[in-house]
Amino acid sequence: MADQLVGRQMIATLPDIYELDVEDFGSLELFGEKRAQNLVDAIDAARETTLARFLFGLGIPEVGRGVARDLARHFDTLDTLRSATPEDLEALHGFGEVIAHAIHDFFHDEHNRAALERLVAVVTLRNPDRVASGGDDAAALEGLTFVFTGSLETMTRNDAKELVERHGAKASGSVSGSTDYLVAGAGGGKKRSQAEANGVPILSEAEFAAFLDERGIELGGGEG
Repeated sequence: MADQLVGRQMIATLPDIYELDVEDFGSLELFGEKRAQNLVDAIDAARETTLARFLFGLGIPEVGRGVARDLARHFDTLDTLRSATPEDLEALHGFGEVIAHAIHDFFHDEHNRAALERLVAVVTLRNPDRVASGGDDAAALEGLTFVFTGSLETMTRNDAKELVERHGAKASGSVSGSTDYLVAGAGGGKKRSQAEANGVPILSEAEFAAFLDERGIELGGGEG
C-alpha cells in the first residue's frame, strides 16, 4: 500500500496521509470500499496519540521505542524537545554524542521542520509519562518483570507494557525464571505453559488490575 501511495504520488510526506479519504484508498489495487473505510477510520484514530509513540513514528535516526519514551519523559512536550541543544540531549542518561546530534539534526532539518508543522496541526499529543514520572508511584513496580500474552480487553498489550514501564517495571517478551508475573489475556497458550513450567505466577486481566490498584496505579493508564 505504501509503495502504491508513493508511486502514484498520492503522498510525498507523512502529513499527506491524513488528507486522503475513502475514495483515494479505494483507487488502490486490492482495496475495496470496506478496507478503504477501515483504513481511514484507523488514520482518524491516530490523530490523537502519545508523545512517545509520535516520536517513535517519526523515524528519527537512533530513536527506538525506549529512547522515544525517555525523550517524552524528560522534555515533556514536543516544542521543548525541538528546541533542545545537543548538550541538553547528551545530559540524558545513556545518551551519547551520536544519538544527541542525530536527534538535534533531525529537528533542525528544513524539510523535517516543515513536515512537523503540518503534522502538529492535525495530531493531538498527550504525555502520560509526564504524570507518572513526577508522581509518588513512579517506582511502584520497580524491580518487577512482567510478560504479557493473549488479548486484553481494556487496553492493548503495548499499552500495558508502557504502563508498567512508566512505574519502574520491566516488560519482557519472553517468559523465564526471572519473570515475576505473566499477565494472560484470551488466547495466551504457549507463554502460559512456560510460566507454569518456571513457577511464574499467572494473573488474569482482572487480577492484574487489582494488583495495580493496590499500588495506586490505574489500569487505564493513570493519566489523571
